[in-house]
Amino acid sequence: MASQPGMLTHWPWESLGPFKYLVLAPWVAHYTYEFVKHPTSDLSTFFIFFAILLRFLHNEVWLSLHRRRTATPANRIVNKPIDAHQLRRESNWDDQIIMSGLLLYGVRTALPGWITDLPFWRTDGVVLTAVLHAGPVEFLYYWLHRALHHHFLYSRYHSHHHSSVVTQPITAVIHPFVETMAYIVLFAVPMVTVAFTGTASVAAIYGYIFYIDFMNNMGHCNFRSPFDYFAYFPLLNLLMYTPTYHSVHHTKLQKNYSLFMPLYDYIYKTMETVKEDHRPAHEQ
Repeated sequence: MASQPGMLTHWPWESLGPFKYLVLAPWVAHYTYEFVKHPTSDLSTFFIFFAILLRFLHNEVWLSLHRRRTATPANRIVNKPIDAHQLRRESNWDDQIIMSGLLLYGVRTALPGWITDLPFWRTDGVVLTAVLHAGPVEFLYYWLHRALHHHFLYSRYHSHHHSSVVTQPITAVIHPFVETMAYIVLFAVPMVTVAFTGTASVAAIYGYIFYIDFMNNMGHCNFRSPFDYFAYFPLLNLLMYTPTYHSVHHTKLQKNYSLFMPLYDYIYKTMETVKEDHRPAHEQ
């Protein structure tokens, strides 16, 4: 919880506890019935359901990898344990998956032509998604993030996320309700654009969602990569962050604000780099 919780901090289904998944039940039941009734109908609603399941699985895989890698203290970036209070506070990591599922079902129902009969791949849509992410999304996130570190917003919202100095993959999505909604709106920009321009595909929409999940989990995993890919591709230092890079932000709050691309920290003079150590634990 933030130090001074602001308006719209709590999730709408918080009172449901473990029964919160029931909010998805009417949508899943309705579209399953429609498919059984009309087997040749569009499969886009099943992409939504499978995407929800795959996102749950993806996060669980990262959690398992985190526990395995950080069991050896030398592998940790921040060498401190995660306490029971943090584990309880981060147990609602799935709320953002439920919300995004509800929004996708809602868009599918209200605007059925936008995400139906999608091809698996369209190069123009994938390129447009990548350009919009690297430009508007990363730029707007950077300045939103800096605004969230202003004492008024930080004390009411963003301090909830920064209660975790030692991170684990799911720490990435631990935010108050209204803050998460701001991120969802921001990340929707590329997806809405490709849908509106008729260049949408499974790769552009669901691939982008997977990319966000992957980068979020990787950046908060608190263990070093065993591969030094920056030695072969130096420009990646500006295009892709690392767990070590982002851990600086959780220990020095006024540094490394960027979403996934340190380029914006470099441009606005908030970058602080640290030496990456990719050696196996027994050699450190």
